[in-house]
Amino acid sequence: MNNVIRTLVYNGQVSLTLADTTEIVNEGIRRHHLSPVSGKIFGKAISAMTFMSACLKEEMGEISLSMKSDGSMGEIGVSGNRKLYLRGYILNTAAEGNTDEAEKECFGSNGALTIIRDDGYTRPFVGSCAIPENGSVDEAFEEYFRISEQLPTRLKTMVVLDDNGKCIFAGVAVLQPLPFAEENVLNEVKNADLEGLIASVKAQGVEESAKTYFQGDLQAIEKRMAQYKCNCSREYLLGVLASLGEAQMRQIIAEDGELRAHCHYCNTDYVFHDADADMLFHK
Repeated sequence: MNNVIRTLVYNGQVSLTLADTTEIVNEGIRRHHLSPVSGKIFGKAISAMTFMSACLKEEMGEISLSMKSDGSMGEIGVSGNRKLYLRGYILNTAAEGNTDEAEKECFGSNGALTIIRDDGYTRPFVGSCAIPENGSVDEAFEEYFRISEQLPTRLKTMVVLDDNGKCIFAGVAVLQPLPFAEENVLNEVKNADLEGLIASVKAQGVEESAKTYFQGDLQAIEKRMAQYKCNCSREYLLGVLASLGEAQMRQIIAEDGELRAHCHYCNTDYVFHDADADMLFHK
């Protein structure tokens, strides 16, 4: 089922992206055993990165996010690609506090957002900005687009959790005026009720919500499916371990009884023994 839509609205002058990220956020919460506060902050970040991944133009394109602060969250990392495979982690999986004030408490007073976009054929683009003092994921991304990409952007994420910390709805709505957008359209974008728009996605889905809000004024609709999916595997990590060389790999196994590798993005442990070294170096 498609959970991401990209289209043009306001008579083709503004790009709209809507995404229902509920399953993605729930998978992150499940994999990392996140507290409600950590789940909410992580959910907002990976929802915003779902939008940025959908903007990648090249099939081999990849994009990654790093958010670091002096608040309780410590660091958030999210990675996505053109296939809309998302994965990520938050350093503090057990942040506590009032979920209504979660963002401010987690971000603290100082922090930075860094984006690395790799199109696969040129030098990666790196952009960054300071996280706003009020500790808002949405405003941090809007600030990033203003400073690093000079794109006026309205972005709204929403993460709703039940009493057990499970995500019952998550999503993102983004409006980006095109360079030729008229002044009256810019004013409409500024005043658009993105919170109401993204809230309607839970009941209607991404496409119907867009049609209802913009009264059918949608052009060049692109519908896609985003999911939480990590690209790690035993085979991939064996390729990485090959760079250690046989002697070093066997030394680690001899000293520790095994060689253990951990993927932060999907919270998976991989364990290797002498039999794996035999297979790797003596095929």
